[in-house]
Amino acid sequence: MKVVVFGGSGLIGDGFLQESLLAPDVTEVVTVGRTPLNLTHPKLRQVRHADFRDFTAIVEELRGADACFWGLGVSSAGLSPQDYERITYDFTVAAARTLAEANPALTFVYVSGGGTDSTEKGRSRWARVKGRSENAVIATFPNGYALRPGFVRPSHDQRSKTTAYRWANTLVTPIAPLLRLLRLAPVLMTSTAQLGQVALHLARHGYSRHVLENRDIVTVAAQAEIHA
Repeated sequence: MKVVVFGGSGLIGDGFLQESLLAPDVTEVVTVGRTPLNLTHPKLRQVRHADFRDFTAIVEELRGADACFWGLGVSSAGLSPQDYERITYDFTVAAARTLAEANPALTFVYVSGGGTDSTEKGRSRWARVKGRSENAVIATFPNGYALRPGFVRPSHDQRSKTTAYRWANTLVTPIAPLLRLLRLAPVLMTSTAQLGQVALHLARHGYSRHVLENRDIVTVAAQAEIHA
């Protein structure tokens, strides 16, 4: 299986990347980014690309892909509405259209977040834009999926580049066992490794729904571990 990863330098994208490199049935992992990753692996091929609104120049690099895992994203805080929509929606749709032309049967896994608004009519701007992006992916690919995780804990010794997120993880870590004991963890938390495992499971087996909330992600991750 050939997997394309967008956002490999970020926390969630790294989970996609690491789990794909570990998977025996993944023969090639192609990352697309503006800057190179500090990583080498026999399966890994890095493609540098500057214009994320037009991927036609690298379509041959993407051809033959069986799955695309989209971990590219930014917080809406401090961004203009135009910049947030450009990064969140325009980049995603440009990649989806190019990949659909190369392989319409491809599995596209898009990460949004809990609270995303698939109606595109709610009060929260970020939720509307994320919902619009989810809808575009699912409309483009019969095998299109949206993951809506809650709090995502880092795996593979990775640390978030966002200071606030690092502080949040420091605060959550001591209470994680309690959340598991109270059975709240499946509702509130997942990990980058679980997201990667779920994305691979979707590429292999599909799922009954196109939108997976945090509880679904945890459930499918457990199934993926059983089938591994």
